[in-house]
Amino acid sequence: MNIGPETGKGQNSGLSLRLPDGQADWQAIEQIEWIQPLKECMQEPEFHAEGDVYTHTKMVVEELLQLPEYELFTKENQDNLFYAALLHDIAKPKCTVTENGVIRSPRHALVGEKMAREILWNNDFERRELICSLVRLHGLPIWLLEKNNSLNKAAAASLRLDNRLLYALAKADMLGRICKDQEDMLMRVELYKEFCAEHECLNSAKSFYNTHSRFKFFYNQTEYPADLYDDTQFEVTLMCGIAGSGKDTYAAKQDLPIVSLDDLREQYGVKYGDKKGQGKIIQLAYEQAKAHCRKQQSFIWNSTNLTTDIRSKLIRTLAPYKPKFKIVYVETSVANLFQRRRGEIQDAAIYRMMRMLDMPQLNEVHEVEYLRN
Repeated sequence: MNIGPETGKGQNSGLSLRLPDGQADWQAIEQIEWIQPLKECMQEPEFHAEGDVYTHTKMVVEELLQLPEYELFTKENQDNLFYAALLHDIAKPKCTVTENGVIRSPRHALVGEKMAREILWNNDFERRELICSLVRLHGLPIWLLEKNNSLNKAAAASLRLDNRLLYALAKADMLGRICKDQEDMLMRVELYKEFCAEHECLNSAKSFYNTHSRFKFFYNQTEYPADLYDDTQFEVTLMCGIAGSGKDTYAAKQDLPIVSLDDLREQYGVKYGDKKGQGKIIQLAYEQAKAHCRKQQSFIWNSTNLTTDIRSKLIRTLAPYKPKFKIVYVETSVANLFQRRRGEIQDAAIYRMMRMLDMPQLNEVHEVEYLRN
């Protein structure tokens, strides 16, 4: 597994970061470029008396490798947990601020997911996304019962990963620190495990009567996953992917009308990056989409759709027409991304898209298809 500093590449393979007995090879790990900022990033002493983020990360990895639960996982999932533990606080140097004398790292899990994905881009897709999901959700077991719609969040997590893996990572995270409330934090982790088991989403993904019931459960933010009749009449396919990933090729092969933001930009002479013109293009695209919906005509919405907010806005606008929503996420290698749009989009814009990307999840729509070409 590549885990080096350059997007989609790396100096170290996965095996080089672990010794033959499975322990962490800290000498090799310390050669990785993104490790140094962890050493320079201090944490709030009340919650992390051990000091800097790297010290905490080492403690978490070592605690993970000693967990009885860790031994129960497959070798592949042990590796996945190892890398998730190594990366779980990677964004703290970017996110850490001091407010009123208190050190905080807001949104470090969200930013950390994106950083991990950028580092691991060219690795196996499923393993990469499992590791990224663990990085994103590693704090959920601690805060779940303080949030609204706890079942919603635990069920959503179960669609992304095995909650037993998340439990193990969270437990190691709590053991790998020096703090006064460690016992309380560990109790929260245990309660997360019990909550997931009670709601049948610990060992497997939360089960629903059908995909429409699942969609409505998350769409309406309800507490009870009701068994609903599927009254959808047609399908809206949302393409998703960075420019140059192959969305146009996929859409063109489908025998469906296409609402294409790129085509509209070309038709109206709006250049990529023209924010004022982009507003007009989106308005025209929405009008076309609604026209298809009124006729209950299945169609494809072809644009990058990189963030959950952008996709959610479109879904909420079209949901009253009762379509079935499908996201088709298309991805390619870093080299292809730059080659295919050379001369059209600057490399810096491609990097920005990679860092914007919120990977589509099953709690957003009825179906998600992931295509790596």
